[in-house]
Amino acid sequence: MMEHWGIPSLPLHAKTYQYCKILADKGITPPDISLAGGMAREDHIFKALALCAPFAKIVCMGRAPMIPGFLGSNIQGVLQPDKKEQVNGHWDELPPSVKEIGSTPEEIFAGWEYVKAKVGADEMKNIPFGAIAMYTYADKLACGLQQFMAGARKFSLDQISRDDLMAANREIAEVTGIPYMLEAQDDLAMAILNK
Repeated sequence: MMEHWGIPSLPLHAKTYQYCKILADKGITPPDISLAGGMAREDHIFKALALCAPFAKIVCMGRAPMIPGFLGSNIQGVLQPDKKEQVNGHWDELPPSVKEIGSTPEEIFAGWEYVKAKVGADEMKNIPFGAIAMYTYADKLACGLQQFMAGARKFSLDQISRDDLMAANREIAEVTGIPYMLEAQDDLAMAILNK
C-alpha cells in the first residue's frame, strides 16, 4: 500500500516548487517547505532540497531511520538478554552479517565511540543500542550530504539550487522543469567550443 497509493513524490515535489515559485513571483513569501516520500539516503536529501530550492528547508524521513533503530534493538536483545523485552529485541542470535563486523557493541556500532564521547562512559549503559544505531545512520547521512555538496561546490544548505540537477530522462525533465542531461549546460559547452 505505501509503495503504490497516492501521488508519487517526484511529481508532488515538482508541483510544490511550481506553486511556491508562482507565489514568490507575485511577491508573496512562500512558507518554508518540508519534503517527504520514501527518502532514505543522502543523495535523496540533496536532490529533494535542490529540486525545490530555495523553498525546501528540510527533508522528512519516516521508515528509513526506523530501520537502524530496530536493528540496534535486536542486537541489544542478543547481547543483553536481560533487556531483550524492554528494547523489543526479536533476535535470538546475531546473524552472520552482523557477526562479520563484530561481537561486542563497540565493534558493531561505528558510532559507539562518538556517542560515548558526547554522553560519557558512565552514561553509555543507559543509551539504547537503537539510539546508537540511529546516531550512526544520521552521521552517515550528514557525511554523505557534505560530500555531495562539496562536489557541487556548495558549502551551506541554502546554496543548493535547481542548477545542481539534471534529468536522466525526458519525462522527468518535462515533469520537473529540470534540463535533460544532454541539454543541461549545453549552451556553456557550445560557447567554449565555438570560441
